[in-house]
Amino acid sequence: MRLASFGPPGAERPGVLGGDGTLVPLDPWLARYAVNGDMCTVLGLLPALGAEIAEFARSGQPRIPLSRVRLGPPVPRPRQIVMLGANYRSHIAESAVSGGVPPSKPMLVGKAPSTLVGPGDDIIRPLETDQLDYEVELVVVIGRTGRRIPVERARRHIAGYLVANDVTAKDEMLGDFATIPFYLQLFRGKNFDTFLPTGPWLTTADEIADPSALRVWLSVNGEPRMDCPTKDMASGVDEVVAEVSSVVTLHPGDLILTGSPPGGGGDFDPPRYLRPGDVVRAGITDLGEIANTVVDEAGRG
Repeated sequence: MRLASFGPPGAERPGVLGGDGTLVPLDPWLARYAVNGDMCTVLGLLPALGAEIAEFARSGQPRIPLSRVRLGPPVPRPRQIVMLGANYRSHIAESAVSGGVPPSKPMLVGKAPSTLVGPGDDIIRPLETDQLDYEVELVVVIGRTGRRIPVERARRHIAGYLVANDVTAKDEMLGDFATIPFYLQLFRGKNFDTFLPTGPWLTTADEIADPSALRVWLSVNGEPRMDCPTKDMASGVDEVVAEVSSVVTLHPGDLILTGSPPGGGGDFDPPRYLRPGDVVRAGITDLGEIANTVVDEAGRG
């Protein structure tokens, strides 16, 4: 099943995609349970009522052509977003400072929900940066609340998967790091508005038999920049869910970004950062693709 959120920014409604290029709104189904909610509400009900949701979508409900709606972030208002750094072996191997050795524990970084945009929305290059970078990532979407989830039970807590582009202002992130490593600005560099395009929809976990058998890729203006199998991840999705849940309680709709392969703009010599007009496409096997255009923030000289 593929779940999507649609409508104007900030007012997205949950729906189910049909196989005919249409979307079935889930508001009437939620009304059966006297619930007025968004995708997080749907995901909280999915473990017990997933079959009922699928049957509702097949039962002749009114459908909206996808061409007539804006798709927003599949989960527009998650409680929390956690990202992994240094989780692809090939990326770690090329690092001059890692020595090719993965971290003893996954590197965890927070991303603000206000960074989320939809699969076709613009990425706004803020006034503060000239080093705008990209990273395609497989996103794990949580479906059951859990704390200290054992690795062997992690799949029970996964609602599904989607595609993300983790955008970073590298100059803002690095700041004084070159001279004073204590001053690394991870939050500042990764949390400007529009810095997390996601989508195009949420594919439920039952449709992805093996998340380690996928391929992530990204291109800029049609030029391939990233291309890597998810089996290259140092920590797979089960380990990632277990590790993140050892730190925070996970809730339905929470997003976990599982890291990025090599090929970012800053990895080139000279660097090849994003500029206004660039179209960034990111995709993952069986999960679809997103395409976002870079534009300058109003007032930039």
